[in-house]
Amino acid sequence: MSFADDIFARPAPVLGCAKALRGNPLDVFARLAIAENMDHERASENELHLTLAGFWCAHDVSIVWNRAREQIDLVLPFDNRAPGGRSDDMCRLVSLLNERLRCGHFDFWGGEDSLVYRNSLSLAGGARLKIEQAMAMLAGALDAAERGYPACQYVLWAGKTPEEALDTALLDIAVHG
Repeated sequence: MSFADDIFARPAPVLGCAKALRGNPLDVFARLAIAENMDHERASENELHLTLAGFWCAHDVSIVWNRAREQIDLVLPFDNRAPGGRSDDMCRLVSLLNERLRCGHFDFWGGEDSLVYRNSLSLAGGARLKIEQAMAMLAGALDAAERGYPACQYVLWAGKTPEEALDTALLDIAVHG
């Protein structure tokens, strides 16, 4: 139970079958992956993995449906083999990247030395996921990854400051995009 659950009254579902009628929102992502020829795999009823083709690399995305919270969680980890000692720079880069995002956010997971993009969508109250919402979540993740991935590489491997790395990555996107 969370702090919010202690403070706010949550509506109790009157009809237990209402959630079953809604269906699993991951089915929308799976149909989208098929339509767009994305590599995808259904790990379980409530977890889907797919690959977004980007300019810099292919980005692996995990999408999880949390039925209890009525929430979709999207996670896009960056495949980094980070040399040690750059965690302060990576945290600064995360802050700079997050300033430019409209939705979702970047995290730096120090235990794995990994940059991760995350986003969530609440479907509380029995809301149904629309294909446009699924497309927007994936597009937002790809846009964030295409900015974050090269900036991360510039910090880790080229030794640039976070500010230089982000400027260079944004310039590269403008030239190639």
